[in-house]
Amino acid sequence: MRGVLGARWAVSAAFFAFGTVAGSLVPRMPAFKESLHLTDGQVGLAFVVYAAGAVAGAVLARPILAGGARMWVRVLTVVMVAALITPPLAPGFAVFAATFLLLGILAGVIDVLENSQAAELEREAGRPMINGFHGFWSLGFVAGGVVAAAAAAAGLGPLPHFVIVAVVVGVASVPLLAGVPNTRGGAATLLPSGTTRLRIGTAVGAVSAMAFFGILVESAGGDWGPIYLRDYGKTTLAVAAAVAVTFSIAMTVVRFTADRLTARTSAPVVAALGGVVSMIGVALAVALPEPVTAIAGFTLVGAGCAVMVPLAFSAGANLGRTGTALIVVTAAGYAGSIVGPWLIGSTADRFGLRLALLIPIAAAAAVLFTAFGLRSRSVEVGGAAERS
Repeated sequence: MRGVLGARWAVSAAFFAFGTVAGSLVPRMPAFKESLHLTDGQVGLAFVVYAAGAVAGAVLARPILAGGARMWVRVLTVVMVAALITPPLAPGFAVFAATFLLLGILAGVIDVLENSQAAELEREAGRPMINGFHGFWSLGFVAGGVVAAAAAAAGLGPLPHFVIVAVVVGVASVPLLAGVPNTRGGAATLLPSGTTRLRIGTAVGAVSAMAFFGILVESAGGDWGPIYLRDYGKTTLAVAAAVAVTFSIAMTVVRFTADRLTARTSAPVVAALGGVVSMIGVALAVALPEPVTAIAGFTLVGAGCAVMVPLAFSAGANLGRTGTALIVVTAAGYAGSIVGPWLIGSTADRFGLRLALLIPIAAAAAVLFTAFGLRSRSVEVGGAAERS
């Protein structure tokens, strides 16, 4: 029992460290945009490059997972926080995009490995736990965002800020991640006996669609919120960075409570509820771009999209022994990060970012319908089988 509890805390710490990287990077995007004179389209392209790297990283995770995840999670966590230093060193957009590619590859590998570990512990516990693990990712994002907002308010540039984060998180991760499990794949077949290959493929497709649209909504709210507030709310860089913090605080609170709600209702109901809340949040920010209402809107987006990706990843991890289904779902999720920033960025360049944010409203609506589509499929989500 003590070993399982230790592994749970170690995996939680791994998610936390992973979250601090995104939490540190995203709120400083307005500073990068101004210092490198980037357009909205170039910002979107940088996120596309990151997501493309993450898809490649998810594919690379397959042979790594087969050999055991423990050592790689520990090593790659240190490598990732060290790589956080590279974007501020970029002299122009091309090198800046290359640093995002590197960070994306690392994120894709780590995402698959950590979610495989989380799903394994969830299966052993026999109850929904995946949102709690992702809650620690969000908690790391909050911590990184708070430090980023404070650094921006103090006039500290991204480079010294990121160096401090890399040293602190990298050193702390060495003992904290020592107990992560040496996961080597997904579940044994948890689908009912007699389930056809076609039905399994259909289930993977449905779960992948949820991940695709869910990450599109999440990236739209988290990545573009600070820029939207800076451009339309006419706020300072510090206030613009703060919107990422409120977004992630809402996400964190929901993730630490969503497992109980999933156990009492069902994963499709929880995911669909997230879609509705996200639609309301984006609509509020678009309709009323003033700082208070825009921040409130993006906070609702954080609360709504909090459950989408964890539930999709949990389902993917339980759709086969090798972890292939989880890799497909992860790749689909990051594909949402490819399509979303490109679509939003290019639309913003032509029609303005305010109009472009109608795109995540449509994506949240798609999550709503996709989530209820899962009800009719025999898919393990959140550690408990969904029965039609």
